[in-house]
Amino acid sequence: MRKTPGIDFTSGSLGNGIGATVGMAISLKINERKSRVFTILGDGEIQEGIVWETASIASHLKLDNLIVIIDNNNFQSSGPIEKINNIKPIKNK
Repeated sequence: MRKTPGIDFTSGSLGNGIGATVGMAISLKINERKSRVFTILGDGEIQEGIVWETASIASHLKLDNLIVIIDNNNFQSSGPIEKINNIKPIKNK
């Protein structure tokens, strides 16, 4: 984590990254800091329940300092999204 400046947390494909970044965004708000937090999620990763639970909390708390980027490549670790658990259209969610 300390090899690349600005990357404070790395996680795998189980959806844990957004939980960490929501916590960071909350901390920034509490401490009245104007920084932003970015997280990158895969479109396979957003099939995890923890992602939607955490997104719900972020929305409820109006975390306008949290930026979520979705790598929408239509593929997850075990194959194409549409053959495993089609979560499209993401925009509607």
